[in-house]
Amino acid sequence: MERNEKTALRDALTEALIGLIRTGGTGSFPRISDKDRVFFKALTELGNTGADEESLGEALKAVQTMRQHLMAPKCAGCAGAPDLSGDYSLASWEQEEREVRALKFLILSGLCALAPAVKARLEEKRHVPELCEQFYHAMFVLGEDFSEEDLLQIAYRLEAMRAACRAL
Repeated sequence: MERNEKTALRDALTEALIGLIRTGGTGSFPRISDKDRVFFKALTELGNTGADEESLGEALKAVQTMRQHLMAPKCAGCAGAPDLSGDYSLASWEQEEREVRALKFLILSGLCALAPAVKARLEEKRHVPELCEQFYHAMFVLGEDFSEEDLLQIAYRLEAMRAACRAL
């Protein structure tokens, strides 16, 4: 697979992760959930520069499967039902101001860099719900139309998240 195809997989995985949070919400459960495991494994894979197409594809499929699981099938066609599909496209970033787009990429890169620490704790059966919620909130923000000032606040929070990850 050529680089541009690998990039397309990374973009699809990013879209799916944003969609997962839009579908499943930013809350974390008192216990480690499948959503936690799938999210942090996929986010770690997204940040792995050496990831191959197969592992990116597996992560994408796992996230898409989790999104399907989280959707409320009985509400999908209801009039007035909230959009729980979580569908998202990175193409919307192209319409953003340059500074906003740069901040979104900065936040995404920061989340990818910090995800392995949380993933490792989850694998050890050690749950950190407050930190998970911070990740989910930041990922949710990437899929919304926030101002540069709002995104700066999220970017500043990455340092506190980094400190929390180091303390794990």
